[in-house]
Amino acid sequence: ALSNLKRASALSFDAILKMPLPDLEDLIKPSGYYRQKAVRLKEVCGSLNPVERVESISREELLSVKGVGRETADAILLYAGGRPYFVVDSYTRRLLSRLFGIDGDYEEIRSFFEDNLPQDVSLFKEFHALIDEHAKRFCRKRPICDGCILYGICGRCGL
Repeated sequence: ALSNLKRASALSFDAILKMPLPDLEDLIKPSGYYRQKAVRLKEVCGSLNPVERVESISREELLSVKGVGRETADAILLYAGGRPYFVVDSYTRRLLSRLFGIDGDYEEIRSFFEDNLPQDVSLFKEFHALIDEHAKRFCRKRPICDGCILYGICGRCGL
């Protein structure tokens, strides 16, 4: 879907807002639920337009936009807004559960990271990316323990 948007020169709020809904749907079709996502994408772009608004919008304002949940709001705030909000995704949940037996809700897990790491945007981005990369390679739903650097401390592997 992102490649399609890029090819169509539609990676800006203005381009998405000006694009007819059926055209946007066609471009994002590979992502699944494309009709619903196209409507929501236009809503998010409208809420964040002009792009400078990303720097000042609050988490609560983002969460009030239909289709924006906690993970999406935190990703916008961290990656686009440059603010220290830790993004909790399924990879993060899985890794914390297996390594430390932590199975909290979204806010508990987010607080765990934000309370135990320096409030540094670059660090949050890097840490989140490393968790995602590790989970994609090794800590899958059905883990690939062979070659995993965390094998000796992971509760999933029985050690």
